Amino acid sequence: MLDDRGFGTIELVILIAILVGLALMFKTFVVDYTAGLMEDIKTVEIDIENLEGK
Repeated sequence: MLDDRGFGTIELVILIAILVGLALMFKTFVVDYTAGLMEDIKTVEIDIENLEGK
């Protein structure tokens, strides 16, 4: 019979290794993208007096 009690240790280790590998592969992309978003957020000015839908 098959044992269907959930993830085993080997599966969990493999999944973590894959996630860490992907994180390392895309590290520079994520850092650059996040830095760009933060820079865009800093330069946005919101005029609360003239919001649309008022």
